[in-house]
Amino acid sequence: MNHFRLLPLLLLLAACNAKGDRAPVEEAVTVTTFIGTYTRKEGHVDGKGAGIYVFRQDSASGYLDELLVEEGIVNPSFLVPSKDGKFLYAVEEIGPDVDSVGHVVAYAWDGASLKRINQQSSHAFAPCHLSTDSQGRYVFVANYVGGVVAMLPIDENGGLKPASEIIQLNGKGPNPRQESSHPHSANLSPDERFLYVPDLGTDRIHIFQIDYQNGKLVPTNPAFVMMQPGAGPRHLAFHPNRPFVYVINELNSSITMLHWQKETGMLDTLQTVPTLPAGVTGTNLCSDIHITPNGQFLYGANRGHNSLAGYRVSPENGTLTLIGYTPTQGDFPRNFAISPDGRFVYASNQNSDNILIFSIGEDGTLTYRNEIKTPTPVCIQFVN
Repeated sequence: MNHFRLLPLLLLLAACNAKGDRAPVEEAVTVTTFIGTYTRKEGHVDGKGAGIYVFRQDSASGYLDELLVEEGIVNPSFLVPSKDGKFLYAVEEIGPDVDSVGHVVAYAWDGASLKRINQQSSHAFAPCHLSTDSQGRYVFVANYVGGVVAMLPIDENGGLKPASEIIQLNGKGPNPRQESSHPHSANLSPDERFLYVPDLGTDRIHIFQIDYQNGKLVPTNPAFVMMQPGAGPRHLAFHPNRPFVYVINELNSSITMLHWQKETGMLDTLQTVPTLPAGVTGTNLCSDIHITPNGQFLYGANRGHNSLAGYRVSPENGTLTLIGYTPTQGDFPRNFAISPDGRFVYASNQNSDNILIFSIGEDGTLTYRNEIKTPTPVCIQFVN
């Protein structure tokens, strides 16, 4: 069924029944939504996906309608659209059984199709996260295997040039998984002057000042901030309008709040909270973290406990107070996203092939709305 043709009718139904299945909004729009997957290709099996899935989000209901699938890419486990929505960049999270190095792939997006432009080396294996600046100058990629962070210039046509900077990170931590550096994300500060790289292998968040003119990453002094031993920092989220950063720690199931010094880029630890209820036992690996656009609520994902931990964010000092835990109704939520309007949460359950859609209440609680079946979903990104 073509949901785009039905949109006026859906809005009318929503207006007539505000308590019904679909919540009304003042003006409904469709939002392009990219979903990355682990794939099965040429005997290399990490998942069941066919590649990059493109959906349209109906902002009135939060529902997703599949538009197309872009094949011909292996394990696009993390994606990022350009700020203008014209291009999409994807990692190929691969190891030596597939190629001699991981890749970053560039696509052009015209609103109806993805066209592959080119790819470049990520300069290590298992590239797992990337970001791009708002002016479309560079893509920054973190390679989990090999401890490498790379900076790739963007060509005028949206394609990628060879890396202008390759940073080798070193070190280890007390956990058996921390035998070497494992950078897990590459995050731009809100003013895009600094790059922050949580390193699961060394319990560090590396900090670089970005030299856009020369295409270089310059370590700050000091060059990193330490998390708790064995914490395993993975992803982070900046508060939308206050100088705070929230880091989710994969190995010890916690979230650390830090003060962000805008001028120097330095981080100072202020608070650490658990992501699990007291007394919970068994294996749990935290994965992702996001804050609502209004800065009122923050959520962190638990793999094992299979839940989203929700917190209220203090408007005075940014500290976190627990709201509760929402089951993701699936297995191993590797990634989740908050819709651009801040009304819905989308949790991607890697091992159960489903994406759960929740609405965000006025108090930050999450309420089930719908389920989308997608093979091995591990990343969801909206074109803002």
